[in-house]
Amino acid sequence: MTTKLLGLKNLKNFAFQGPWGNQGDSGQSGGNQSGSGQNNDGSAKPKNPKSDYRSGNNRKPSQISDDFFAKAKKFFKDFLGNGSGGSGNNNKNIFNRSPDQTPKSIIGLVVLGLVFLWLSSGVYKVDSDENAVVLYFGKFYSIETPGLNYHIPFPFGKVIKKSVTIVNTEEFGFASSSNKNKTRNLEAESLMLTGDENIVDIEFQVQWQIADIKNFVFNIAEPNSAIRKTAESTMREVIARTPIAAALSDGKKNIELETKDLLQQVLDYYGAGVRVVLVQLRRVDPPSQVIDAFRDVQTAKADKEKEINQAQSYANDVIPRARGLAAEMEQQAEAFRQEVIANSQGEAGRFVSIYNQYSKAKQVTKKRMYLETMEKIYRDMDKVFIDKNTSKAGVMPYFPLNDIPKQTPIPAKQ
Repeated sequence: MTTKLLGLKNLKNFAFQGPWGNQGDSGQSGGNQSGSGQNNDGSAKPKNPKSDYRSGNNRKPSQISDDFFAKAKKFFKDFLGNGSGGSGNNNKNIFNRSPDQTPKSIIGLVVLGLVFLWLSSGVYKVDSDENAVVLYFGKFYSIETPGLNYHIPFPFGKVIKKSVTIVNTEEFGFASSSNKNKTRNLEAESLMLTGDENIVDIEFQVQWQIADIKNFVFNIAEPNSAIRKTAESTMREVIARTPIAAALSDGKKNIELETKDLLQQVLDYYGAGVRVVLVQLRRVDPPSQVIDAFRDVQTAKADKEKEINQAQSYANDVIPRARGLAAEMEQQAEAFRQEVIANSQGEAGRFVSIYNQYSKAKQVTKKRMYLETMEKIYRDMDKVFIDKNTSKAGVMPYFPLNDIPKQTPIPAKQ
């Protein structure tokens, strides 16, 4: 093709040329640029009333396709030329022709190729961990699942793909990456007011997934920012109802569960299309300015619990032994009671028997009772013998009877 510039007339004819012939204002159904109805070799071309698909004639799709392929065949024949090298226009290829001899159907094929490329750009792939939202003219059309899919390309259609399996993490009060710490005030995020009006320093994280991609795309403009603000607000609300003692000790699990449930309720109310996977407390401490005093308090509480446990252990040891000793004393007292009762009953029975004998022989019974009583009295006592005859001399010798030799006879009384 030569580099000769085309005139305004040729430019106009090029613009209205299509693969089915001239579609300009002349109203002719096809032909060359001059509209004479002749072929390039000068021969007369029969008029085809079916060549213009815009003419208003009712034509079948098969006829249109036949005309298209016929003209495409003629175009490539003219474009490549006759390879035999004969004379005439047939042995000239398109690169040796003048602009007036260039096939006018090339513009239609170029346009057709561009349309094909534009349509082919609508093919897209959705990965296994993704879902896609298809929009037409900015309006929701459908949700596509993983695999190859097709949509009408830009500017009519648009595809938004989001991962629905990745667990996203939002951090509060700390930053695992130094890049995230540049624009955040970590101290303002972590300091919260408890239910008993104390300040506590909290680090926690929230993990979430996309549950409904349609709501996630349409209902919240900035998902990460909205989730962060909602999670921080929810945690502050839960901490505001919790005493500091519970937050620092055994109430952390309840705080996590309560925050997760409340956060999910708020996000569902917003229609965010988000599922809260986990709310986890990483650190709960008093503010750094008073952390030493709080640690002393915690140490004192630990010592208190230790003393209580030791006292409880001692009580568990002493009380059973005391109960056993008490039971033993009760049993001994019961045995003594039974012994006293038995002795009393025996003495009573003996007294009755003696009384019966006394009523029969009073003098004999009195003497017997006197002797038995004196025997009991003098059985274990030291005995002293005094001679009446020695009293006249003013001397009262005495000696224990136990010391008298057994072989010395005791003098008889006069």
